[in-house]
Amino acid sequence: MKLSLLFFTGLFYLFSSLSLAAEMKIYHWVDEDGKVHFSDTATPGTEEIIIKNNNLFSSGLKEKKQATSVANELSLDEFSDEEKTIINYQATITSPEDDKPLRSNNGTIDIHVVTEPEKENTHKLQLYLDGKKLGSPQISPTMRALNIDRGTHQIQVHLLDENGKLLAKTQVVTVHLQRAGKR
Repeated sequence: MKLSLLFFTGLFYLFSSLSLAAEMKIYHWVDEDGKVHFSDTATPGTEEIIIKNNNLFSSGLKEKKQATSVANELSLDEFSDEEKTIINYQATITSPEDDKPLRSNNGTIDIHVVTEPEKENTHKLQLYLDGKKLGSPQISPTMRALNIDRGTHQIQVHLLDENGKLLAKTQVVTVHLQRAGKR
């Protein structure tokens, strides 16, 4: 989708240099492979897209706003399936097992998360223990909670994109931490 917006922005800048105060026409069509094409020349089977450019002067900010507006006016049907694809991530805690006792005399809990599809290198995982953030987000799918008190705890992990936006949450896993008491 970002690539399409970039394409439309570039296309808009190309055509805006030809005519600043006129009505521009762009034609698009979808080939037999489902790929969308654009041109400034009408050919049989093309559909016209009208871009009204009411600029009185050339200003980068104004052109950028209009390019964004043009891209937003186009319907999703005009994009290929590849361009429309939004990745829906799923994250699962594979270890420790839910509702099982866990023995750790030093209070360490190792957590392993699997994402489907595999997360990108820019994505991070944030560990939550009993509903509170524990540590900072990290890239590794294996996390370690240290010096946790004995008792029952709930663990969950959030998958975040490079901007910190939530992409997926794991299931909540309950662990019963058994730890030797102080003597």
